[in-house]
Amino acid sequence: MSSKLLNCAHRHVVFTIPEELRKYFAHDRRLLNLLYDAAAETITYRFNSRNKSENYIPGMICVLHTFGRDLKWNPHIHMVLCEDAVGNSNTWKRFDHINYEGLRKSWQFSLLKKLSAKIICPAFKTLVDKLYANHNSGFYVNSPPIKHFSAGVINYIVRYAGRPVLAQSRITHYDGDTVTFTYTPHGSNELVSETLPVFDFIKKLIIHIPERGFKMIRYYGFYCRRSTKRKQYLKRAKKMETFEVENMKRIYCSWRKRMMHSFLRDPLKCIYCGTTLDFIELFCDPRKIKFYFTYVGRGDPYLERLA
Repeated sequence: MSSKLLNCAHRHVVFTIPEELRKYFAHDRRLLNLLYDAAAETITYRFNSRNKSENYIPGMICVLHTFGRDLKWNPHIHMVLCEDAVGNSNTWKRFDHINYEGLRKSWQFSLLKKLSAKIICPAFKTLVDKLYANHNSGFYVNSPPIKHFSAGVINYIVRYAGRPVLAQSRITHYDGDTVTFTYTPHGSNELVSETLPVFDFIKKLIIHIPERGFKMIRYYGFYCRRSTKRKQYLKRAKKMETFEVENMKRIYCSWRKRMMHSFLRDPLKCIYCGTTLDFIELFCDPRKIKFYFTYVGRGDPYLERLA
């Protein structure tokens, strides 16, 4: 994800839904697709409302989380939003201010409209009317501006958006019958511990396994390959390298740096004395070469000369 992001200001936007709607997404998981489309449609509408003739399109990357901190079913969208957008005249513009009130109402309208087209029953229509009445300010959307934006910040956001349901470090105890894990509730800094029977704990985890072939990460705007603004994004990326381009060039220049990047330690440094190992000699066992030629490389001219 970070290799596609332009090296400019981005926002971390979280789109949530009220508790009354969660059961519908659990019953029919195909409705989860609507969360992506509604979130992208909401942002696109807010950007277009600034200048309808230019039709400004931003870059968006959406990731679905179906879990809350306590592992309960709570589907919501994490979006990495580029604050730069490209218009019909191929001009780029910075949108560093977002109207929260308008954003939340647009998110509410877009999602309920899409759900109403899929769920056709009187009971759901009554629920929609109730949600509009009880949430007159819209569904909750969190999108705080990032004052000190850097590559480290965007990497943190990307890692957070792609995190698993439960980190192993949060499991504090297991005795064969029960599992104890910890979490921090929203709006509190107090660490809460919860103990569950093993099978109840497994049930909480497996409901978050996505369906086969379901894409958890989706790209919209000029980050989407099928976008009409894709060419302008590529031109912009040449002038303004993405966050990871320079870093990846540095990492993948040698196998040693690749190992250090993946395993966070130097493969040539002794773990006991700290001395860096020097390359002296490469030894090839003739028996292994013969084995490879006999079973794998028969008919290969190069291996025949080597043998």
